[in-house]
Amino acid sequence: MINYVTKYEYTGNNAATLAACGVDAVVTFKQAIKDLGVSGKKMKGLKACATLVRFSKNKQKEDEDGKMRPIPIYFSVFDAAAVLARK
Repeated sequence: MINYVTKYEYTGNNAATLAACGVDAVVTFKQAIKDLGVSGKKMKGLKACATLVRFSKNKQKEDEDGKMRPIPIYFSVFDAAAVLARK
């Protein structure tokens, strides 16, 4: 489970989520538009294969115990093969 553009290999819960989807490589919407050159019209109708999470390095929120925790940021990813087929 890697990101097609950055070659980043996902770990933890994100890797487990992508393994359940059964995809080898994924891209985000912005990567498909900017880096792969796929237009927004061609992306229309394409379903996201998973929603992944990363934690903000700058923004934090206080939890019930009074500890500062990073804020989760959710993002959707698409199957790279399906995106490239629409190119």
